[in-house]
Amino acid sequence: MLHPVIMAGGSGTRFWPRSRRHRPKQLIRIFGEGSMIQQTVSRLQPSFPPESFLVMTNAAQAEEVRRQLPQLSAAQVVAEPVGRDSAACIGLAALILLDQDPDAGMLVLASDQLISPMEEFARCVAEAERIALQQRALVTFGVKPSLPSEQYGYVRRGERLPGPPGAPPAFRLAQFKEKPSRAQAEEFIRSGEYYWNSGNFVWRAADILEAVRRHLPELHDGLEKIRPAIGTARQEQAVAREYPALTRISIDYGVMEKATNAAIVEMALVWDDLGSWNALSRHHDQDEQGNLVMALHAGMDTRGCILAAEPDHLIATLGVKDLIVVQTPDATLICDRSRAGEVKALVDLLRARGLDAFID
Repeated sequence: MLHPVIMAGGSGTRFWPRSRRHRPKQLIRIFGEGSMIQQTVSRLQPSFPPESFLVMTNAAQAEEVRRQLPQLSAAQVVAEPVGRDSAACIGLAALILLDQDPDAGMLVLASDQLISPMEEFARCVAEAERIALQQRALVTFGVKPSLPSEQYGYVRRGERLPGPPGAPPAFRLAQFKEKPSRAQAEEFIRSGEYYWNSGNFVWRAADILEAVRRHLPELHDGLEKIRPAIGTARQEQAVAREYPALTRISIDYGVMEKATNAAIVEMALVWDDLGSWNALSRHHDQDEQGNLVMALHAGMDTRGCILAAEPDHLIATLGVKDLIVVQTPDATLICDRSRAGEVKALVDLLRARGLDAFID
């Protein structure tokens, strides 16, 4: 069985002040109905039974995740005691699933992305699962880029893989590329060989653990110390004891960039990792002056702004443009839109100044 594994432990600091440590981006409503994690699970439920899901989060968020996803059992929401990046998270998830299902497959998804339409994504997942099972491959999804973005990492495709008629195109994975310069991004688009790196994957649980053993032996050794306790009353204690010592590295750096059996399935659909407040303008209507208004607003000579507030709070603007203004009961962000990606650094400054009460 293919199991959706939803990674939901991020801090979401680029959406501060709405996003906080205990209620980060994936646990708040940004657009649409429900929080991002609720929307992610809802999109998958027509294709996967509730008992097939596994959500990996952290201790600070686990209670809220369980509250928001009552269709899952408490055991299906696993709290990491500390963050150790995606390789450790995925390794632990693989151990848990293998204890339940020796033939488990994993559909690894971020909890805070926009993917649409779901019917097309389901086709991509089916092709990725076929390749993962038949070729024992580690499969990632490459998003067909719509513009030369500097905000995303990229993956380059190699030779095309044979597939059934009508299936989404699939290729050998040739290379990972970090976030490029504008000129590099434009060259990537011209070449036709590059995709945005979605950070979502399909593989057999046994195969990803074997890849971890081969490429990250220290991490594998640490996971093996946890394995005997998986599925027993000792699991939580073993994870608390061993997990903090695990190697901290992403699955991309630690495994996928080294793997010789990695593949890409092309996703030609709407995808967005919603990396900053600016992302909202790609999915919401704007007024005649280019303002995205999610607030009670009265403005004069106001252009190109993103304005968000509590329902009973008025934002009044005069003679401003290209600003982000986000009001919450205890904090307000005012930011130049060109610097939206630096909100994380602003949160780091708040922490350094001892203002943790406005972060938690």
